[in-house]
Amino acid sequence: MDKELENGSPGMKVGRVMTQVFVLISLLQGVRSTTSRNNLNVTNPGQKHPSPPVTLRKVGHNQVVVDNGIIQVSFSSPAGLITGIKYNGFNNVLNDKIENRGYWDVVWYKPGQKSLTDFLVGEKFNIVNQTSEHVEISFSRTWNISQHSSGAPLNVDKRYIIRSGVSGVYMYAVLERLKGWPDVNMDQTRIVFKLNTTKFDFMAISDGRQKIMPSATDRDIKTGRASPLAYKEAVHLINPQNHILKGQVDDKYMYSMENKDNKVHGWISSDQRVGFWMITPSDEFRSCGPIKQDLTSHVGPTILSMFTSVHYAGVDINTIYKSKEPWRKMFGPVFVYLNSASSRNLLWTDAKRQMVSEVQSWPYDFVKSVDYPLHHQRGIVKGRIFVMERYNKSETNLFGKFAFVGLALPGEAGSWQTENKGYQFWTRADKVGMFTIANVRPGKYSLYAWVSGFIGDYKYERDITITPGTVIDVGRIVYEPPRNGPTLWEIGEPDRTAAEFYIPDPDPTLLTKLYLNYSNPKDRFRQYGLWDRYSVLYPRNDLIFTTGVSDFKKDWFYAHVNRKAGNGTYKATTWQIKFNLKAVIQTRIYTLRIALAAATTTDLVVWVNQANSKPLFITGLIGRDNAIARHGIHGLYKSYKIDVHGKLLRVGNNTIFLTHGRNSDSFSGVMYDYLRLEGPSGV
Repeated sequence: MDKELENGSPGMKVGRVMTQVFVLISLLQGVRSTTSRNNLNVTNPGQKHPSPPVTLRKVGHNQVVVDNGIIQVSFSSPAGLITGIKYNGFNNVLNDKIENRGYWDVVWYKPGQKSLTDFLVGEKFNIVNQTSEHVEISFSRTWNISQHSSGAPLNVDKRYIIRSGVSGVYMYAVLERLKGWPDVNMDQTRIVFKLNTTKFDFMAISDGRQKIMPSATDRDIKTGRASPLAYKEAVHLINPQNHILKGQVDDKYMYSMENKDNKVHGWISSDQRVGFWMITPSDEFRSCGPIKQDLTSHVGPTILSMFTSVHYAGVDINTIYKSKEPWRKMFGPVFVYLNSASSRNLLWTDAKRQMVSEVQSWPYDFVKSVDYPLHHQRGIVKGRIFVMERYNKSETNLFGKFAFVGLALPGEAGSWQTENKGYQFWTRADKVGMFTIANVRPGKYSLYAWVSGFIGDYKYERDITITPGTVIDVGRIVYEPPRNGPTLWEIGEPDRTAAEFYIPDPDPTLLTKLYLNYSNPKDRFRQYGLWDRYSVLYPRNDLIFTTGVSDFKKDWFYAHVNRKAGNGTYKATTWQIKFNLKAVIQTRIYTLRIALAAATTTDLVVWVNQANSKPLFITGLIGRDNAIARHGIHGLYKSYKIDVHGKLLRVGNNTIFLTHGRNSDSFSGVMYDYLRLEGPSGV
């Protein structure tokens, strides 16, 4: 037996620290967590060092100031808005020209009514803890059903923590609804910071995604500095103040990231060499799983911590909170980190180092909330996942290599991707399928998984209840992907994205230079207007793919969209898959499987051999994820099994027709993940 397997994979060894960052290695290229302050030449790094005590003082009746000698943070009281952050020569790193510059908000609405934004303004100030080492303060409000308060029907407790020797502020909130409160939808929960507009000019969200940014003035259409594009978030920079940006496109959705990758992002002041960073040490309080995409930082300068939203998913996410359903959830803590160094690269390097430190410290031991279980109050789930592929030639189960394995509220297989209300805990299995999910909050969960290279979703046979200190070993679990018969042909790779398909070059007049030479070619999709390139490549006739001849990396367009028909109109498109069968059993059932990576207001129609006959399959209206317009290579995953009776097929040449049946605009369509035709079972 292999020694590693005999002794147990590292994934089975549970310690105090469980790094839940899937992309830690890529984030830390060239960075060591032991990097010292001296060789980074960074002032006031986030790790603790001798420093003055933390002080708290009230200024008048409506301001609270907390100072630890490194940063000084001012709060409106009892509202709980952050009005100022003083740091390293900055009297205020925030935009003091506007009222709302450091705040929480929730987008909500009552059924059938327009959406509203609630800034979760507090009504009561309270000191939770105050020592020379640690100050935690609270700004809260209580919703009163008898008074029908104007804000969202929520009890709110916003907390802020400033520690001695730490160059930043921790923040979290506990939101609560009691049984009997009015039905509402809550589509978005987030933290927003608006930074000093004259100083912060450089944005960094990953090693390869960093750039000088336009200003809000540069995006002004009325002054002629920019021209409008297909939707309000995207503009063409015509006359920006910085000439190197001229001709480029700016759109906040270009800077979106998946939850699993979104651990640190922020802004740099180039002239003062100061960085402002949002660090998220855990994804447990985010919604919809590890590959949910959301906003990060964008022009403003704006920096966000997104907890929930309908971005890249739409109304399929469960955002409805019913009157009969009590609910309570803690969002955060997240950490706003400030640093200073001699170069942008050192600022980014130090921000990544600090991110690692925060992740390794999770769960924190200094949070003073009954809603925040400490390490010894949490549990662990571990096991080993295999894949049983019935038509695998080796006739043995395969390792669930690098499978995504997670815990979320009980539901059906795959329901985690629309689950918005509870906590989720995810990890990656190792190369032999072993996994450990550490630091799980007490509660009842389903165990979910999926494995890249195989379609479908796994759910463990029983729900799992975590109590403090629990270690649950589920042992060997086996996922059997959907399959009826042997593969006759396949297109794509079942990885829940369309990244493997052909992504065209952007219109040269509407490009963003950030993604032209990026080291990861899968980020080619982040250019504006790629959907319209279909009409350029296929001006009259639609895509035809011949199995065994065509190459899906070159010949399958990444998105099945409409074709421009002139005068602002669009024409529905029909793609063809041509394939040859040497034999057909006309009395048996074949299976066509279509996995979608995204769908937006589409109605996918499937025919076999006769395009104008009765459709073999119609999805009906599906999708609201808007991933095509928002530069997302995937939205919500969907999978369909379509029975194809043998009498519809013939020996020799066959054709499957795929029609995207809505021609309303350029963003309506689907992104395919994977297509496969299977022969009859037992053959």
